[in-house]
Amino acid sequence: MNKVTLTLISAALLSAVSLPIQAQEYMFTYSKLYSHMKQNAEEGHNDVKVGFFFLDADSKQLCKIEKAWMEKEEHYEDIAISPAQEVIVPLDSHLRQANPLVFVDTPQDQQCDFSMVVMTKEPLSGEVSYAQVESLLPQMHTILEKLGGMFARWFTPEVEGLTLEFANRLNSTVRFSNGQEKEIVDGKVQITLEDIGAGGTLHLPQETLRVLPYLSKAN
Repeated sequence: MNKVTLTLISAALLSAVSLPIQAQEYMFTYSKLYSHMKQNAEEGHNDVKVGFFFLDADSKQLCKIEKAWMEKEEHYEDIAISPAQEVIVPLDSHLRQANPLVFVDTPQDQQCDFSMVVMTKEPLSGEVSYAQVESLLPQMHTILEKLGGMFARWFTPEVEGLTLEFANRLNSTVRFSNGQEKEIVDGKVQITLEDIGAGGTLHLPQETLRVLPYLSKAN
């Protein structure tokens, strides 16, 4: 149910125009994006946020954002893109009232789908403790419920762990202090609190690109 809800939200947000020479151009109204990213200013989930990305429709890998900007009449403002290809739309109530159009350009030879995710504000690296991971899970669940709407608390699956994503489709290993290991395949691995063990730690081979919730019951 949660996946369906987020898919419907994404469909309502997105409008695409094909530019055959330079790029695929996607257009949004600022107010539609604001209605979801306003969660980032609320209390109770200070370590996680809503993020906006584009995924390759076939590979499900992150699309490279060539350019993003806002405009209304004679006003124009560039939008920052993070190293993880997140479209960092500024959160501003004045912009909500002005409601400019938001444009995003992706490579012309890719079909890229809009992706709104719940993710950590900061990457993870090195040694990560059980307590660190444990503190993130209820925060992610809270935002997922809020994004899902009035009845989402009845249908939103529990966040059972984290999905860790790494740059360059890394193939490596996550090592746990209890002696266990999990493989990172094409830059992704899912971990649970059970994997780490109470009081334990995990060691990451490099800094994460994105840290998303792991909803095994939603798969």
